[in-house]
Amino acid sequence: MASKRSSSTSRASITPLPRLPGLGGVPEVSSGIPSPPSSPPLAAKHASATRGGKARRGGAAYTITGECERLFCETLRSVFLGEGSQHRQNSLVMGMPSDNATTATTAITNDYGIDARRYSDSSTESDVPEMVRFEEEKGAISDYIEMWDYVGGIRFRGFVAEKEDERAMFIFFDESVINGDLKAGLMALLELCEVDNFSCNRLVLCIDRHADQAALNNLTKDLGWIGFGLTTLDEFSQGEELTSKKWLFMDMEI
Repeated sequence: MASKRSSSTSRASITPLPRLPGLGGVPEVSSGIPSPPSSPPLAAKHASATRGGKARRGGAAYTITGECERLFCETLRSVFLGEGSQHRQNSLVMGMPSDNATTATTAITNDYGIDARRYSDSSTESDVPEMVRFEEEKGAISDYIEMWDYVGGIRFRGFVAEKEDERAMFIFFDESVINGDLKAGLMALLELCEVDNFSCNRLVLCIDRHADQAALNNLTKDLGWIGFGLTTLDEFSQGEELTSKKWLFMDMEI
């Protein structure tokens, strides 16, 4: 369900996905296209960080990364980007390859028939300026995600973070998301967690605390009924039960 635009020569393809509960017809996902199509109910893109930890950028990946990090609060920046810490993982949106670096792409195939591509920097570690290096820390962000739900008319943004055996997908529910029809999109997010490219064991929703209070109360109540519960960032913050003034965290194990 995730796709990645790697270059202007990418080919578009339409692949049927498993039927989502409560929906008529079979949704489709489009991949390898420069902009969201008008017809498929669901489409997703992701930008990946290399396992070695160096920052990299390119086209859609750079845009997705920047838009996702724009939603980070101080707590998320501290935990996942290392801002304000001696052991720092620089923002991927700051990552710029040196003049001598070349960018390589690796195609990834999966059961969803998606042309997802990971970008890697072929330059050596010494070629990369200090300001764009990552510390070898677990708990770092591995992917940024943008998913379009044409059934509910919603765009979801988020990221995947991992630490030791923990791998979680964080999705932002800002006011525009909260006020939309979430049923199809939420089911798609749960399925996206199980795609081989991500293999997340938790889905964490970052819910806007400043949204309309009635809508917020209704959403948290509905999420509670289907198995979501309040959580903190303790799995990624050395056991500290961190919360956010901007986001309310609710999670579900996959």
